[in-house]
Amino acid sequence: MEALANTTRFFGFFNFLTPVETGQSVCKTMSLSVLRFCPHRGTARAYSLVMFKEPENMNTQHGALLAIAAEDFKAEVLESSQPALVEFWAPWSRPCQVLDPVLQELASSCVGKVKVVKVNADDSLDLSLWYDIQSVPTLIYFVAGNPCLRIVGTATKEAILAKLKPLSQ
Repeated sequence: MEALANTTRFFGFFNFLTPVETGQSVCKTMSLSVLRFCPHRGTARAYSLVMFKEPENMNTQHGALLAIAAEDFKAEVLESSQPALVEFWAPWSRPCQVLDPVLQELASSCVGKVKVVKVNADDSLDLSLWYDIQSVPTLIYFVAGNPCLRIVGTATKEAILAKLKPLSQ
């Protein structure tokens, strides 16, 4: 009987030395199977982590780029004395992350001429619906509180400036 306890047993892809190791490994395999067939539990956990994340400080400036909340939109954009370029973005969007340095550069080069503002489309659903935001990033250029131009997706600084130039004169 002692000789049988030290022998290797073969179960599918696994090699087990003892019955205890066999039980532990089967338990782990079953746990992984359950996770694979019930992905909503993992997703719910991820959502709960996102929901309990501390909200970012809106109304902050990154250089000349201003991140605002929906309640500040009227004062910062619609009633602004200078034209405003508003980016509707989402933190999970890779294209928004790619466009962010471009907007930073654009905001620092257009200080005093154009106000560059970011609005989180997920947190400001009323604004997103009002301005028909169907994908992020979406840039909307406001002159005297009226939307005059829409750019959907990423763009270079030069391309954005080329689109804004005729409207700024």
